[in-house]
Amino acid sequence: MDFNFLSATTGEQKTVRAAHQIYEHLIGLWAPAVIEAAHDLGVFSWLANRPGTVEEMSAELETDQRATRVLLGGLLAYGVIERSELDGEVRYSLPSEFRQALLPGGTFSLVGKMLHDRHVAWAGWRNLGDAVRHGTRDQSGNDRTNQISEADYEDLTSGINFWAPPIVDVLSAALAETGWKKDEAVSVLDVGCGTGLYSQLLLERFPAWKAEGIDAPRIIRLATAQAERLGVGSRFTGTVRDFWKDGWGETVDLILFANIFHLQTPDSVQKLMRSAADVLAPDGLICIADQIVVDEARPVTAQDRFAMLFAASMLATGGGDAYTLSAYDQWLAEAGLERVAVLEAPMHRLLLIGHAGRHPLPA
Repeated sequence: MDFNFLSATTGEQKTVRAAHQIYEHLIGLWAPAVIEAAHDLGVFSWLANRPGTVEEMSAELETDQRATRVLLGGLLAYGVIERSELDGEVRYSLPSEFRQALLPGGTFSLVGKMLHDRHVAWAGWRNLGDAVRHGTRDQSGNDRTNQISEADYEDLTSGINFWAPPIVDVLSAALAETGWKKDEAVSVLDVGCGTGLYSQLLLERFPAWKAEGIDAPRIIRLATAQAERLGVGSRFTGTVRDFWKDGWGETVDLILFANIFHLQTPDSVQKLMRSAADVLAPDGLICIADQIVVDEARPVTAQDRFAMLFAASMLATGGGDAYTLSAYDQWLAEAGLERVAVLEAPMHRLLLIGHAGRHPLPA
C-alpha cells in the first residue's frame, strides 16, 4: 500500500489513513492462503522441475486455466515466483533460493509450518476471541502450558528450522569473542531440542564440542537423522528423556533453550530454570533464544513487535506467552542465576545467563 497518496492533516484524512493501515493488516491472511493453496495444488513442485506457461501447468495439474493465472499472479505479487516473457510467451519459474523453503524434505522447508497451520493454527486463530474470553487455564484454574500434540510439534519443529542459522551466528560470535575456543572440549545440552539444529550448527562451528539433545521419541528420530545429514552425527547424541521428570545428567558447560519458554507457564519456566542451574558448570552459560519483550509500552523494534504478536499466537493455540525481560530476571534470581547479556537476532532475543556472581561475559 502506498501511503504517500494519503494525507494525514485533517481529522477525516487521518481516519481514512488509519482505515488503510488497518485494512493492510486485515488482508495479511491473503499471503498464507495464496502460498498454501499453491503448495496443496503442487504448483511449487511443478515449477521446481522447469519453468512453464499457465497453459502447461493447468493441463498437468488439472486446474482451471484462468484461476491458475490468478493464483500465479498472487505468488508473483508476493515475490515468491518469477515471470518472464519471450516472443510473446509468458513463463513462470521458481527461484532456486525458494525451492528448499517451499518443497518438502529440505533443512529449511516451511512445509511443516504449513501443515501446522492446517492442523492447529487456523482453527486457533478463528477462536481467538474465545481464548481471550476464557483464558487458557485448566479445570483447576491454573495456567497451562501450550497443548500442542507430539505429531503437530513434529510438523512445526521442522517448519521453523530457518530460525536457527542467524541465531547461532549471533551466539557463536558472542562466545568466540569471550574466549570459548573451537579446539577446546565443551559439553552442550540442548533441552527440548526439536530437530537439534541449534546445537548441531554449533558443532559445525566448534569442532571439539559435543552435544546432547533431549526430547520425545519421534522428535529425537528427526534430530538424530539430521545430525547425520549435517556430518555431526558422531558428536551429537539424541536422548529420549522427559526433562520434566527425569534427571538432566552430568554437569554441562552450555545449556540451550531454543523456543522452549514461550510454550510454558511462569511456574514451569521456574522449574526449568532450577533444573538448568543444577547441572550448569560453575563458569558455564545458559542460552535462551525466544520471543522476549524488552519494551512492551513502546513495541517499535522488530523483536518486540514479533514477540507481542507471537504471544497472541500462543494464546490462540492453547497456552504459553512471550515473557518480558524483567520477568526473566526475576525467575533467574530465584534460581540463583543472573543475566549476563542480551543479544538480538532477526526475530528473537538471546539471553546469556550464568550462576549469580560469575560473569563469563560482560554485562
